[in-house]
Amino acid sequence: MGGGYLPVRGTDRARRAVGVGVMLRWRDGAVGRAIASPGVRTLLLAEELLLLGLDRATGRISDRFDARVLPVALVRDLVDAGALHLDAGTAGAGEPADTVTPSGGEPEHPALAAALAAVTHDGTDSGSRTVTAAAVHLARTPAGTAGGAVAQLVADGVLGAQEYRRFGLFRRVHLTEQDPEPARALRTRLAAALVTDSPPGDRDGLLLVLLSHSDLAADVLPPEIDAGTREQAARRAALLAEGAARDPFVRAYFAVRSGWAGN
Repeated sequence: MGGGYLPVRGTDRARRAVGVGVMLRWRDGAVGRAIASPGVRTLLLAEELLLLGLDRATGRISDRFDARVLPVALVRDLVDAGALHLDAGTAGAGEPADTVTPSGGEPEHPALAAALAAVTHDGTDSGSRTVTAAAVHLARTPAGTAGGAVAQLVADGVLGAQEYRRFGLFRRVHLTEQDPEPARALRTRLAAALVTDSPPGDRDGLLLVLLSHSDLAADVLPPEIDAGTREQAARRAALLAEGAARDPFVRAYFAVRSGWAGN
């Protein structure tokens, strides 16, 4: 799916700083990645984005976080979960015509179930549509927002949520990392992808590209990383974005961002 992610050389110091060995504690999963904490389920791509977008100082999703990545991530999660089948074809002139078709599967994750219902109009539309059309439609519904993914992260004990009223009137929710290990391991894995020779997998490449559009990719690096390595990581992120320009999910993100009006 997509591809074209390019490797950039890293340094031994950078490898040690991000703890490449931690990557061995993770495994590829059908939906997301295995979390280092024992007994915790795998994370959705949308959930990983939200964990990285959380501003731990304010207890809210960062103002820099671009929520328009979420419907795109949820469509990818539906593909990874087997609820949508991705058919990578060619439309002509070398342009990909990637379409998704409901497979008939029912995802267990509440956020994915809601997203699938939105994309298929509550199961009444079993036809194919482009990845872009699915993401744009989802972006126009409540199922394409952060609510479902955040609620499940809270239910699973990854995040804590405390409701309060600002000025006694406006409802607010303060989020905390109830279990900090998933976010810590996630940052370690992505930091290693930015400073070492090995190219990231397709899913991590997409995650980093979507993060870069929120200007959050560099935030995965630990504070002890030196300025030179940070510059190298920034170049790496730029190369990843360039190499993923034709990825159907990256193209869908730009369509969502521009308010694409197609069907």
